[in-house]
Amino acid sequence: MFEGLEEKKKHFESWMRAQPPAVEIGITSATSAIQGGILGFTLGTVNQSIEKQAANMPNKSTFPTTGSFSGPPRVLALNLAVFTAVQGGLTLAVKRYRGVDDIQTNMIGMFGAGAALSLTTNLAGNQPAAPGQVKPSTPLGYLTDAIRTGTLFAALNGAFMKIGQKFSGKDSSQDVYYYHTICMLTTLGLEKYESNFRKGMLMDDCLTLLSDSALREVRIPPGPRLKILNYVAASKATSPFEASQHNSLEVDDVRHA
Repeated sequence: MFEGLEEKKKHFESWMRAQPPAVEIGITSATSAIQGGILGFTLGTVNQSIEKQAANMPNKSTFPTTGSFSGPPRVLALNLAVFTAVQGGLTLAVKRYRGVDDIQTNMIGMFGAGAALSLTTNLAGNQPAAPGQVKPSTPLGYLTDAIRTGTLFAALNGAFMKIGQKFSGKDSSQDVYYYHTICMLTTLGLEKYESNFRKGMLMDDCLTLLSDSALREVRIPPGPRLKILNYVAASKATSPFEASQHNSLEVDDVRHA
């Protein structure tokens, strides 16, 4: 069963790599929205259950029912679906445009997610404003709250990532150049050879050029070399571009025959 799932995952990742950036971003946003919606509906259901239990307690305390991450299941599902869709899609789009997966890229994605969450909460939700705040009711108010919320989420995300890099000692600014390489190694269970690819500067644009001698140069054993070369060959076979090139060569051969 697990082998079948791994095989399907491998084919899906190969298919994704062959798609234009717009398709990859769209699929990432859609899958993120589904995950966020499911999570939001689950959290909303749990919140409702806690509220009912608190209401039956003798000395009940007021349960917080305001804010973007509170409310009934459908409202919370919508909020988190929009938040995760914008965060996932925008981060990937900026990563592809800038060519760098760093703190700034993730902060831009989080800013957009926070702004989208604010607009969704204010325009589509019926939740009251949080204590001490006034819910906006004008276009300028919506815009101001969206910018404020987006800035807050971006700042928090940047701070957490900076702290994480400080403790781990790892800078992810170059990961974008090894994005598909890391996916391939993870799929094959060969993550420990990531450092070999980095030492040899075998980036994503080298994947289709990989050979046994190149992998031997970076000290990858025979078994893993065979798995990697087989994966690359399968990816080439499923790529629409490679297929069209192969078909055109066949046509040329027929013409010259």
